[in-house]
Amino acid sequence: MDTALRRGVVVTVNTLASERARSPLPGIRCSRQTWTYALLHLLVGTLLALVCAAGRAQPCASLPADRQVSDARGGCLALVPTGPGQAQPRVLIVMLHGDRGGQLEQRHVDAWTRVGRSLLADDRVVVFMIRPGYRSPAGDSSGFANPQDDDYTPANIERVAGALGTLRKDLRPERIVLIGHSGGAATSALVLGRHPGVADAALLLGCPCDVPPWRAHRSAQRGQTYRPWAASLNPLSFIAGIPEGTPVLAATGEQDDNTLPLYAQRWSEAAAGRRVNARSEAVPGLDHSTILGWSDLPARVEALIAAISR
Repeated sequence: MDTALRRGVVVTVNTLASERARSPLPGIRCSRQTWTYALLHLLVGTLLALVCAAGRAQPCASLPADRQVSDARGGCLALVPTGPGQAQPRVLIVMLHGDRGGQLEQRHVDAWTRVGRSLLADDRVVVFMIRPGYRSPAGDSSGFANPQDDDYTPANIERVAGALGTLRKDLRPERIVLIGHSGGAATSALVLGRHPGVADAALLLGCPCDVPPWRAHRSAQRGQTYRPWAASLNPLSFIAGIPEGTPVLAATGEQDDNTLPLYAQRWSEAAAGRRVNARSEAVPGLDHSTILGWSDLPARVEALIAAISR
């Protein structure tokens, strides 16, 4: 249900409940004025939902071929190419965004486009992938994105892995490198562990790589009761599936009070113990958001590509 329509329904229900509470009779005995007021809110919410739907981006299936990719589950994910396409690139870089409650704005797409352009070279293709279930100005991807962000699910991880498999088949790159931020970093780490060989290296930025303690930290930070995410997988639990020697850098801003450098370090140490070529890095002066503007990001990606070749 769209937000505007849901808001209208909530107002209607709350209005009727309030009227019932004031009534001395056991049944709901609402005045004509109350009914008119409640139904007006519902009507306005419905109209707003229709207007928003009319202006919404296209589902990925209706996008041009270079702006969508099959997820091998009967759906597709929207893509944003960040430079000229190559017929058969040596390296394909796929970027995955963080958690936004199922909705991206143009500024998020623009930020990732800037990152992608900083990584362009003659031998590669760089694309920004809209995660499963997300709506965005660039297109709407298939799948389900939880408005509460609890969506590192097996189905969503499988959709991303399926999309990467399709891109490998269609573009035939020698290597695929993932760059994920926050929830996109967790998704990338899970793809590496649950679908070995789909990607060859990864840069994890601000990764909540150990989900349960990260959620406990965020709850305490907000003064809320800790309620574990019921649907999401934990990247730390799937390290054993990552092929030995896979290059992975988990970088977190030193000032990141959201995912904390601790979680990337914990994941990297466990992965290195399984002979994954993994390490963590705490980046001075950056936080959870500004890590996307990290000046050394292109150099770190070049190092990952070189490590694959070695």
